[in-house]
Amino acid sequence: MALLDATGEDHHWASAGLEPVEAVRLWKRRASEAITPMHIEVADATRFAANMHDQAVGPLRLVNLEASAQKVVHIGAEQPRHGEATYLLSHFQWSRTPISARVGSSAFPIDVGQFVLIDNAQSYDMSMADNHRALVLVMPGSWLERSLPDPFQILGRPISTSSKWGLPLGSYLAAMADHLHEAPLSRSVIADQLGALIALAIGDQPITTTRHKGKLAQRAIWLIEERYSDAELTPGDVAAELGVSKRYLHALLAEAGTTFLAVLGRSRLRRSCELLVDPRFRREQISSIAWRCGYMDPSYFSRVFRRRYGVGPREWRAGRR
Repeated sequence: MALLDATGEDHHWASAGLEPVEAVRLWKRRASEAITPMHIEVADATRFAANMHDQAVGPLRLVNLEASAQKVVHIGAEQPRHGEATYLLSHFQWSRTPISARVGSSAFPIDVGQFVLIDNAQSYDMSMADNHRALVLVMPGSWLERSLPDPFQILGRPISTSSKWGLPLGSYLAAMADHLHEAPLSRSVIADQLGALIALAIGDQPITTTRHKGKLAQRAIWLIEERYSDAELTPGDVAAELGVSKRYLHALLAEAGTTFLAVLGRSRLRRSCELLVDPRFRREQISSIAWRCGYMDPSYFSRVFRRRYGVGPREWRAGRR
């Protein structure tokens, strides 16, 4: 029987006592509930083991997890206009090998002891080739933006805990993970202190663009994401809607670490993943799904889908029924 304890808004789950296949199934569900919806591939389902402690910290959630080798893929979500955006601050405390990460179109390694800030509206994947321990802080956008008014500028950029303000932030998170239940202050006060440390550690990083340009780049990304189904969408269309030149649009996206084609391809694949498992479209042909997502050539769609997710559209659909 798996260990699952709950106290107030805190939860502890462990795979101990479960058959490996059942452990993997429950781990996928629990991780998606605690952090964000994701697709998880484990390296060895016969020997998989994991545990997770999920704690409420005011408006935040701190997830302390240990797991065997795995790959996680988050297909992103449409940027909310009226809802609440969420961000993740991931901190890998130990692993014998670096983590291979991709956020949007940017690929990079994350070394042990580094943080990375991720916008849940973006697609991302992380490959952990060995046993690992990580702390994941789940933050509402409104809360984070009180401390970091423009978090867009430092998304997907690893930050070391050996930096002058990264060290106290790493120590604070580690203390929270192990001793939050016995803290002498309320958790809302602890969250406020954490916000100040995040502002110091992340806000101390060099900024490569102005706030205005960062916001304009985000608008460009939103426009591309909204028009993913238009098979004839061009950079000129988006530039015209923003009131800038095509050259300036490309420069904005480059400073944001992406490209027009990367954002468009990511948005189309993300939407195709959703439609493939939507019960309302379960009888729809793969070619029709491809067309709905802006792909005029079903064969090309299948190739790029497999290259991105490691399985074809049919296998993706069959594996999630």
